[in-house]
Amino acid sequence: METKNYTEVYIAGRVYTLGGFEEEEYLQQVAACVNTKMAELREQQGYLKMNTDYQNVLLALNLADDIFKARRQTAAAQRKLADQEKEAYNLRHDLVTAQIKLESSAKQLETNQKELTAIKDELASAKDELASAREEREEKELELEELKKQLEEAHRQISQLEKQKYRR
Repeated sequence: METKNYTEVYIAGRVYTLGGFEEEEYLQQVAACVNTKMAELREQQGYLKMNTDYQNVLLALNLADDIFKARRQTAAAQRKLADQEKEAYNLRHDLVTAQIKLESSAKQLETNQKELTAIKDELASAKDELASAREEREEKELELEELKKQLEEAHRQISQLEKQKYRR
């Protein structure tokens, strides 16, 4: 069980003994809040002319007003926090989705690069085959030219032989 704490506090020029289960520092802060609010009210015109009951009611109303404003601010801050947490969750979700897409794109890029390398290899091989085929064609053309020359020579020789045959 908690121990009850007691402390002396100063409120409106008087010393009071407060007791509670809270820490003494907290009790001092509560008393300081009441003392500050009373000092603010004493500075307002006409407050000191009121009887003590009115002064106490006005003090209670001002403190209650502060409490309600603090509660509204707390509720607004909690709503804002909830909205920010929701937004953070959505951003984390978007980040995970983007990371998944990035990984997928990286894998696709790697696959495409492998395919490109294979195509480049095939192209290089095809270029080599084309160069070989050109060389072979050039050789065949040279052979063809040689055969044409031989054929022309054979035709010429046949022609000469036929001329000699008719001359005899």
